[in-house]
Amino acid sequence: MEKSVNLKGNIADILRAVLFSTLISLGLVLIFALIIKFASLPSNVILPVNIAIKIVSVFIGILLGFKNAENGLLKGAVSGLVYMLFTFFIFAALSGFKDVKFSWIDLITLPIAGAISGIIAVNIRARRAR
Repeated sequence: MEKSVNLKGNIADILRAVLFSTLISLGLVLIFALIIKFASLPSNVILPVNIAIKIVSVFIGILLGFKNAENGLLKGAVSGLVYMLFTFFIFAALSGFKDVKFSWIDLITLPIAGAISGIIAVNIRARRAR
C-alpha cells in the first residue's frame, strides 16, 4: 500500500515538474523571440540560447514541482526526459510538423540537468523538513 502511495507521489512530482518546466520554457522562448525581433541577433546565437532556456526551465520546474524528498536522481532524469519529449511534440505541433528536427543535444543534456536538479531539489526539501 505504501509503495503505491509513493509511486503516485513520484508520478505527481514528475508531472508537476514537467508542467512548470513547460510553462517557464514557453515564457522564456516568447521573451527571447521578442529580443531576437528587436535586437537583430545573428542566427548562430539561437541554438545555444534555446538549450540554455531548456536547462533553466528544467531546473526551475523541478525545484518548484518536487514535493516528496526522495528519489531525486531518478525523478529528475525522468522529468528531464519527459519534458524533452513533451516540448518536442508541442513545438513540432506549433510549426505544423514541418521541418521538425530531433535534437540529440536535448536528449543528452536535459535528463542530466534534470538528474542534477532533482538531487538539489530533494536535498533542499529534506533540509526544510528537519
